[in-house]
Amino acid sequence: MKHFIKYSVVFAIGVFLFVFVGLILPNNNPVRSVDYSLVAKHNLLQQNKQPKVVLTGGSNVVFGFNSQILQDDLNYPVVNHAIHAGYGLKYIIEDVLQFVNEGDVIVLSPEYSHFIGDNYYGKEPLLFSLTVKPSNLKLISFQQLASISEFIPQFSFDKIKSFVYNKAKNKPRRTNSEKNYTEFSINKFGDHYTHWDDKNEDLKLYNFNGVVNVDVIEFLNSVNDQIKRKGAKFFISFPSLCRSTYTKNKKTILAIEKALKKYGNFNILDSPKDHVYKDVLFYDTSYHLNGDGVSIRSKKLASELKGQLK
Repeated sequence: MKHFIKYSVVFAIGVFLFVFVGLILPNNNPVRSVDYSLVAKHNLLQQNKQPKVVLTGGSNVVFGFNSQILQDDLNYPVVNHAIHAGYGLKYIIEDVLQFVNEGDVIVLSPEYSHFIGDNYYGKEPLLFSLTVKPSNLKLISFQQLASISEFIPQFSFDKIKSFVYNKAKNKPRRTNSEKNYTEFSINKFGDHYTHWDDKNEDLKLYNFNGVVNVDVIEFLNSVNDQIKRKGAKFFISFPSLCRSTYTKNKKTILAIEKALKKYGNFNILDSPKDHVYKDVLFYDTSYHLNGDGVSIRSKKLASELKGQLK
């Protein structure tokens, strides 16, 4: 029995060390993922001290806007802070709150899945963001840690495999790339732009029907209060969504809209239908607009904001 306990403890320590090593290994991929654009986005937020419009949310935002259009129409500097919905709404908001200054206008377009279950705590993609910005560990609550804990062993193993593979290949780090979904896929505003002229890929549809988590709306109420105290403004704009996915999830989407209006104490710029677009205007998923769709949505949001910024 003693030997069993001894070997069990040694095995557990070995597994822990293996996982720990995987978590702290640097990313040596020649071209890193779009998660690494967070560094550039933080720099943009820090450098723009004057009142600005900050777009945030998940990938519906980073793939959804041409900030040049907004900037020209609104005469405000614009920064697109968004990257991935899988980070969770809590992390996305608390990350951007670090950079909110007096006079800023924060426009949040959360994915609908953020309002279902515990999705707003984040899933595996949050681990990628924490790898990019370890200092953001200070933002992570126990609930968020519990939400991502099941993904940690596989995430660590995959990092070790990738590190060994890239070490063997010995390819130098790239300083640019025209591929999509990389740290170089964003423009000077933070928009993902390399797909704008690409041909549409097979459209990935989503099913996110479920029960609305009102705690998420209470969280957004507290966020609104925090932003007001900073002398800034906070608005909700519904995400872009292809018509096919909207039809599949209409009941849940309308329930989310109803709950936001009933329990929210923040300004809502539009309705879900305002940003439902034809499937042909989407690049690869139900949330990712192509170049034509980006232009339409950007002009529409600029029009919605104009009256609010007077």
